[in-house]
Amino acid sequence: MITAIAFDWGGVFTEGTFDSMAVRNLASACRASIEQVSASYFPLMTQVEVGSMGLAEFHREFVVRSGLVIEARTFRETFLGSVRERAAMYGILARIPAHYTVGMLSNNAPELCDAVRGDPRLRRIERFVFSNEIGVRKPDLAAFAALSAALGVPPEQTVFIDDNTDNIDAALGLGFHALWLDTMPSFRVRWQAALPEIPL
Repeated sequence: MITAIAFDWGGVFTEGTFDSMAVRNLASACRASIEQVSASYFPLMTQVEVGSMGLAEFHREFVVRSGLVIEARTFRETFLGSVRERAAMYGILARIPAHYTVGMLSNNAPELCDAVRGDPRLRRIERFVFSNEIGVRKPDLAAFAALSAALGVPPEQTVFIDDNTDNIDAALGLGFHALWLDTMPSFRVRWQAALPEIPL
């Protein structure tokens, strides 16, 4: 019996991944190619997501590695302003009955975590597990173990939603009921099969 539902954040509550939008926006701000920004952004973002680097250091290292010029304030505003919301998911979250335990497992930066935790539309989420706070990113199995511990519910009783197939595969391997969010129409079919009592 399913007793818990857990969500990723980027790519689930946002249209497309947060990182892809951040890279596009930083490329525009720096007047550089997406490839040039990506080469420095993604290795550094991995460190941010496990809590070994803050946003200020991220900016400094990005400038050094990429050779691009962007002020710290512009970098911060561009990065944090790269959220493009998927409105439908907030409605789905709000319809989850009270008897389900609801959580989130997300690879994320501290500043974004603060914004997510403070979003009143996400108040239905009772347990937040962020990579920068546990020192490990999905799809590492330890991240999913941390989610189960936070929920107090075993994987076999938990539905996990993510847009990344590597994370879906890892969750399935641990016994979660994992639902891939690729497109909303396909996701709705998967959701109704797994959670028929919660109509979309």
